[in-house]
Amino acid sequence: MNNILIYSDLHINQSSLKECILILEEIGMLANKYNCDTLINLGDTFDGLKPSSKELDVFATFINRLGNKKHIILAADSHESTTQEESILNHYGILSDNVQVVKEYKDGNHLYCGHFSIKESTCNYDAKLSKEDFKNYLYVFLGHIHSYQLIKPNIVHLGSCRYINFDEAKDKQKIVALVTDYNTETEKVHFMKLKSPIPMVQIELSKNDQNKGIEDGVLAKKDVPTSSCVKSEGEIEAYLDQLDPKTKVKVKIQNFESFRQFLPLVNRYSNKFSLFKYETNFTVISDINKEVGQTELISFKESFMNWLKNQKIDEKIKEILLKEINA
Repeated sequence: MNNILIYSDLHINQSSLKECILILEEIGMLANKYNCDTLINLGDTFDGLKPSSKELDVFATFINRLGNKKHIILAADSHESTTQEESILNHYGILSDNVQVVKEYKDGNHLYCGHFSIKESTCNYDAKLSKEDFKNYLYVFLGHIHSYQLIKPNIVHLGSCRYINFDEAKDKQKIVALVTDYNTETEKVHFMKLKSPIPMVQIELSKNDQNKGIEDGVLAKKDVPTSSCVKSEGEIEAYLDQLDPKTKVKVKIQNFESFRQFLPLVNRYSNKFSLFKYETNFTVISDINKEVGQTELISFKESFMNWLKNQKIDEKIKEILLKEINA
């Protein structure tokens, strides 16, 4: 092996075919650009045990384009495999003699590649192994965890090569690893940002975020004023308008007041973004004990009733609505 390109957790599924095609094309171009003779896939190529024919075709096209000039190593201990022997990935050996399906990949004490978490992983899923079990390897690359994590001194969770869940919205980028001059004195590992993945943004709206606007300072990063409360629709619009239309956006609404203010924007933005969700299944914090620095959790129903009682609405209409809520 001379140069190696390593990637992980593409999770090909029906709803993301176009994005997956673009990512695989970019990975193929990087492999050719840097003269990689080996590509290692750390697992979860597909999102389920029984991929559709279209999903299978996407990865088959990728294998075909790489041809027989490159060694392709596929980790089978992942979503698309019941066992190593019963993996859908085994069929790709028909396309190329250079496809090797493995549960884990080892090259002496130099390189280890697998698909699982360890005790030191951010999400360890009841892991049994720890970094001590891999201390004799120079490099260890692991899939399964979707966000990049370095576990010193020698272990890396490479992370998924596209945004799969909104838990990953905090990830600044998705990457692949390039090992140049493998197993020589000039060997070096490079982490390369992918351009194809569609970014994800999660916005959290709360009437209490008067100085933050959108939680975690997301607005500030986009240079949108955050001094006013989220009550201003214009502030939210200004933020959303700056996003790439391909962005996958999820709005998490923490109370009824924010929901009421955001609702007029739903139709306008639901057609703009690649994926647009808003979540209203929330828990509301009441102001009952605010003066003593305590909060009390109340239901959505109670929150709506409290809001309704405080509004300047015709009393007869208000009475009807309250009866409907209590029905």
